[in-house]
Amino acid sequence: METITTALARLPAQALPDYYIWLFVLINLLWFALFCFAKHSSNTRLQKLQQSLDLELERRRKVYELKICRYEEYCNALEDFCYRHQNDYQSVFLPLFSEFNRRYQAAEATDDTAASATATLWFSGEVQQVTSANDIEVRTLDKLTAELTLSAADDVAEILQGLQQRYQALLVVSTEQMNNLVAITLSKNYEAVKGIGEELQQAASQLQTKSQQLMQAVRRDLMRF
Repeated sequence: METITTALARLPAQALPDYYIWLFVLINLLWFALFCFAKHSSNTRLQKLQQSLDLELERRRKVYELKICRYEEYCNALEDFCYRHQNDYQSVFLPLFSEFNRRYQAAEATDDTAASATATLWFSGEVQQVTSANDIEVRTLDKLTAELTLSAADDVAEILQGLQQRYQALLVVSTEQMNNLVAITLSKNYEAVKGIGEELQQAASQLQTKSQQLMQAVRRDLMRF
């Protein structure tokens, strides 16, 4: 096989300059094509990387906004719950107790057993209405708690479980004590009414303390995101 040098030697002398010119042009064209290909590949990789980063940022933004919405929904529901039940003793218990006691004592004064029974039935109906409303509130909060726990940080999820126990305990105490009011009235043990107020206030205070812990944990979680 002839070498390139041998082939060049056979070329006419006047053809050599033209050959080198074309060879130079060809090599430069190849380098230019290689440069364009490398630049195109680099631009393609950069575009894909930019698109990937944009998609990741958009995903994180949506997750962040969703988390904020869920936190806000839960905190608003919990705040409303605490506000409604922060003073159940004054706003719910005492009015019902006073009205029941008034009706019952009036019936006792006239020895009217039918009126006494009517007063007791009325009070039982009022207690049932309050209990039903409380059950609806608990189910709503339980649902929000379960949804939020799935996406919450570990420390927030732990506080949510504690909050769930606190607000359920508050309504259990509320229902039990309301049912005890009838027995308290019949036994005329009015000092026991004060004990009801103290127990309710203690349960409400524990719930409020846990709520404040949740607010602090939520702030930390959002700042870490």
